[in-house]
Amino acid sequence: MSIRKAVLALGVLATVAVTVPASPAGAATSVGRFSTLSAGEGLGLDIDGYAIVTRTNSATTGRVIVLGLEPGETYAAHLHNQPCSFPGNPGGGHYQNVVGGPVVPPNELWFSSTSDQTDGITANIGGVAIGRGRAEWVARPEARAVIIHFIPPGGTTGGGPKIACADI
Repeated sequence: MSIRKAVLALGVLATVAVTVPASPAGAATSVGRFSTLSAGEGLGLDIDGYAIVTRTNSATTGRVIVLGLEPGETYAAHLHNQPCSFPGNPGGGHYQNVVGGPVVPPNELWFSSTSDQTDGITANIGGVAIGRGRAEWVARPEARAVIIHFIPPGGTTGGGPKIACADI
């Protein structure tokens, strides 16, 4: 096992332990592994990591651990409504609690490295970003993936080219 994979495995175990130390009755946790999409490959990235999403009786929470990002850069990370294999549009569109409603939290679940969900995830000096998100609603079954977006110059954490995807 490579050092990178060992560190990733330890990070995931620690994150899962912190995220779901004792899941309440009725909670369901999904874990998906990130893979690099073609736009990420075009940027020279080799992305790895995990998305962990937990649905309880009253909320949806999640964490992402992403490796292989450009150090110091901020990326957008959102819950999406299709699987990574969705033809022509991996992950589909942003998952929304109220379909057709506002395209920002709290109607969408975004992940952030800070307490502000709209800040996105920022990679440290090693190219690793850790983020979390919470929504006060329970995601329906059509919440199927977490997408990492590259933010082009002048862009926002609302989106950008899809560079990695994890099915949940």
